[in-house]
Amino acid sequence: MEWVNYAEKIRGVLQLKGSPIAVTFASKAPSGASAARFRVCDAFIKARDGKIIDLTRETSSCPGGTQYLGLMEPLTGERSAALNDFLVYGEKLFCSYATFHRMKSLSPKLATGCADHVIMAPLEKAGSRPDLVVLICNAEQACRLLTLDGYDTGLPVRPYMAGATCYQAITYSIVTGELNVSMMDYTSRKIRGYKPNDLFVSVPYHRFHGIVRSIPLCTAGTAKMEVPASFRAAMRQISGDDVDL
Repeated sequence: MEWVNYAEKIRGVLQLKGSPIAVTFASKAPSGASAARFRVCDAFIKARDGKIIDLTRETSSCPGGTQYLGLMEPLTGERSAALNDFLVYGEKLFCSYATFHRMKSLSPKLATGCADHVIMAPLEKAGSRPDLVVLICNAEQACRLLTLDGYDTGLPVRPYMAGATCYQAITYSIVTGELNVSMMDYTSRKIRGYKPNDLFVSVPYHRFHGIVRSIPLCTAGTAKMEVPASFRAAMRQISGDDVDL
């Protein structure tokens, strides 16, 4: 289980608080998983701090999170109208029904029907290959993660930062295969355990290999910066000064 070693390496290099979070879509719960009810945004904190969470249609306590993770069909009729009312008049995250509809229409689809269980666990405790690794981190740690990914792939990040925290941090990357950086929705930020400078970096597992592989090779990991003689000579010709890094 290579991800056990990955967890130790990335946590040590970035000095993360707690563990990277393994997210796995599965047909059944692993042994040792909690069957208690959680909101998805609470489950991130619990998993980071060591708990194994089994989210299902029955144990996911937020209807929005349940549908965004694909554990139930999207809300319709009166239930959908009630959610719209809450977002517009309760949370006050959108000024109108039309605004919320626009956001949904411009977003990638949900993970509806993908699996009956979404397992969230510390990466080192994951019992099977994760689909996604989610890291709760600060801006500098996020910068290092993106740089490590870019070192291996050269791919620009296409961030998606709209909608619910669970959609930004899980669904978007599951559906698109894209690495994502997200700042959470404002309501989730008020949950106990989150800090003002926290954000999420969500890495599809197939890209996490490259991040770990890049650690000893890239200065965003543990490699030391060096200035080649050719670059020093070019800078002297351009500015007349030596390079000071």
